[in-house]
Amino acid sequence: MQIWLDTIDFTTIHHARQLGVLAGVTTNPSILAAAERPVEEVLDALLDLQPGLLAVQVTSADPAVQLLQARRLAAKSGRIIVKVPAVGAGFQTMATLEREGIPTLATAIFESRQIVLAGQLGVRYAAPYINRIEQAGRDAALLLRESQQILDRYGQPTVIMGAAVKSAEQFMQCARAGIGAATLPADTYRLLFASSPELDAALQRFDSAWSANPLAAGSALFSAT
Repeated sequence: MQIWLDTIDFTTIHHARQLGVLAGVTTNPSILAAAERPVEEVLDALLDLQPGLLAVQVTSADPAVQLLQARRLAAKSGRIIVKVPAVGAGFQTMATLEREGIPTLATAIFESRQIVLAGQLGVRYAAPYINRIEQAGRDAALLLRESQQILDRYGQPTVIMGAAVKSAEQFMQCARAGIGAATLPADTYRLLFASSPELDAALQRFDSAWSANPLAAGSALFSAT
């Protein structure tokens, strides 16, 4: 499963890139609006910081304006994938862009029907909002499994990208469902590396046993210098 980062936290992006697990970076209007730099400058920095794709969302509900914005973004870099809300005329926008060879990401997904339609259109990625689906009282894990099964049944290459992933357990739901990608905010990404009381206790037992034996603790092979 690909790991994307849904953030403009450059330190976190650099960590994931150095670790070798970063497939790309996603943004949205809220993320870019919160930056204290011009949008164009932020996008350039994100493209320079990592070699993967960069997802950028259109900001208008008007299909003509969506196409205008999308074409500008595509002209800026061949590594930009255009995010379009999967509602109303957004489907027509994505269909047009995909025919033009501009890759799209269907966003703001709360129901499997949106993913099914995205698959029919050949959209590259479809991003269901995992945490928000659960907050609405629905089973996000079931939606992921059923949607992936439908895409597989009809041989549609659209990649489901779990979005709005707010916990390590939600990340694991994405992995267990067999979807192709998940995009994580910086805080959730850091949770993947977090310790636990059980793990801390196990490591402490190792340290205590090692320190208690002078022959082990004094080994030149394991010296810190």
